Amino acid sequence: MRRAALPLAILLAVLPAPPTWAEPLVASKTASMQQAIEDITLAAANHDMVLVKDQPIDAALKKRGFGDPHVRILFIGSETAVRWAEAADPRLLNLLPLRLTLVARDEQLTVMTDDFEPWLREFTEEPARRLLKAWQVELREVLDDFAWQ
Repeated sequence: MRRAALPLAILLAVLPAPPTWAEPLVASKTASMQQAIEDITLAAANHDMVLVKDQPIDAALKKRGFGDPHVRILFIGSETAVRWAEAADPRLLNLLPLRLTLVARDEQLTVMTDDFEPWLREFTEEPARRLLKAWQVELREVLDDFAWQ
């Protein structure tokens, strides 16, 4: 048995690792949509960010005859993020303000961010890469604050 396992171990050691895909940052809790928006606004304020825009997807779809998807998109940001993006790489301004998607299912509200991994592959040079990573950390903290409120 040991001899049969050895070639398999060698094969596994030399094969490249399978590709991995990062997930967007996600937080969930029991809350109404309105309460979630208020909680996110407060969580963002705790990190010197403001709610820039609340985009209700549901109203536009209902007007066109579709059912309510119970989805809203919030945009949060700060003047500091804009200044840092301009200094690091002006193309980063395309990501601002940062977007959060809220999805309500029954009484569970889930908030998720965009996946930053494609952007990290695009922006391989510093300081743009460092700024993207900082935004990831900051969004994780905002979502953690949201979940614990």
